Amino acid sequence: MSTTIPAPSTAPLPPEAAAALARALPHFPIVRAVAEYETAAVHAAQLAGLAESGRMSDLDARSLADAEDVMAAARTVLAEAGRLDLVDAMYAKAARFRALSTVIDRLTARDSHYMTPADWRELHGVQDERADLYFELKRAGRLDLVGGV
Repeated sequence: MSTTIPAPSTAPLPPEAAAALARALPHFPIVRAVAEYETAAVHAAQLAGLAESGRMSDLDARSLADAEDVMAAARTVLAEAGRLDLVDAMYAKAARFRALSTVIDRLTARDSHYMTPADWRELHGVQDERADLYFELKRAGRLDLVGGV
């Protein structure tokens, strides 16, 4: 006696799965761009070391140029998505600076006599962290990322 196991149904997706997929799909190009950028950056760094040693072949030089092209294309995708912070530390610092500015705005919008001691501690901590980020961005010459000159 043979027993056959019915094949599981694959279509259509249940509504919950379709909704989850719809939410995830817009993020795929960003995830792919980050993966491509990071892989190409590692490859480029390895080839740059080879170039410094003076032992780079024509094939290695072409591979380095290709890696730089992949990095540039990935940066373009991420720039269009407003997510350069995923591959560039200065963009990540600028994003954190802007987030801290929002917290400061929220806390300072209150009348001071309504602020609790915890509010004041949070405000001072956030102001200190934002100031540190400001000076890091300034030292890197990247105040343009936060609207500075």
